Amino acid sequence: MVNMIKSKLPELINLCMEKNIPFVSFRLPGGNSIQTWIQLSGKIIFVDSILEIINKKGFVYAPFHRNTNFPVVFFEPEIIIKDDKIEGAFLEEIIKKKPLSAELNVTDIAETNQADYIKQAQKFINSFNTSFRKAVLSRIHFAEKKDFDAGKFFINLQKTYPHALCHLINIPGAGTWAGASPEMLISIDPKTVQTVSLAGTQQNNGRNKPVIWQEKEIEEQQIVSDYIESLLKNFRINSYVKEETQTVEAGNTLHLATRYRLKTSELKNRTGDFIEELHPTPAVCGVPKEKALDMIFNTENHNREYYAGFLGTLNMNNRTELFVNLRCMKILPNKLALYAGGGLTKKSVPEYEWEETVLKAQTLLNLLN
Repeated sequence: MVNMIKSKLPELINLCMEKNIPFVSFRLPGGNSIQTWIQLSGKIIFVDSILEIINKKGFVYAPFHRNTNFPVVFFEPEIIIKDDKIEGAFLEEIIKKKPLSAELNVTDIAETNQADYIKQAQKFINSFNTSFRKAVLSRIHFAEKKDFDAGKFFINLQKTYPHALCHLINIPGAGTWAGASPEMLISIDPKTVQTVSLAGTQQNNGRNKPVIWQEKEIEEQQIVSDYIESLLKNFRINSYVKEETQTVEAGNTLHLATRYRLKTSELKNRTGDFIEELHPTPAVCGVPKEKALDMIFNTENHNREYYAGFLGTLNMNNRTELFVNLRCMKILPNKLALYAGGGLTKKSVPEYEWEETVLKAQTLLNLLN
């Protein structure tokens, strides 16, 4: 892990933000090394679908859905810095650079209060039936930006959440984002593909306390598992390993998780198509997908943008590692917009769902406070 006291990395991050240089700093779950990729030329690839970049090597940052009007962002790395291996001359080079300009894709970002969220949740619940089983409702919580230091925040973030994908990214034209996601979307190496059904949330009260899952949470997670198994069947993949469902920790929360493994050869040349169908999963959208999307777009009073999208590395060192963009925030000029959501089913209680979003927002608020 990077030592914040001696590290030049916070200074590098803050300088790149000041100069509006495209970059991403990230640390993979369980990893001991931070990578910072810097596009000093300002070059970014914007595409409509991961299918356009599936064979390239780089870092991808994808929105929740193309209907958000935000593109899939792709960095083909120009400069890769590991941990704190930063020369003073390089910092001086950035200090001397003129800020890169880019038109900012500005959208109205609205905070949702408790009363409105509960009304929206009840609207979802009233719509559920035997064919419409689940949808995910999200909201935004604003936090003050007073004394906020993005570089130091990222160092603290990756220290505090060692088992999450931690990132901070600046995309001229699409904003600056940071987060600590507990959820893998897909991991691919030359031999094995892995994905996970992760859903259901409760507070982490410590290892010595028994974990009891309610019927609603078990059902919510089972819906995601059913979706993954249906997708595997549609791709005619019958040979896979389904691990036993476990309780996993994600900072101050616990979730139910079921891992799936299959041979990479099973996907053949359909990796991009599989990812396109897999995302967004019922863990961030709902079932059936199109019905849930309609409910989300017609009910939420904000644009999800990159929240509940996915991010990670493509084809780097013969591995693709993508994660769902959860526990994240957008760094705005005068405030911080924290995104949180929860899965709703017919058995949901709106007041409890609000409390779940409060719990999830604490992942970042604990560091900001």
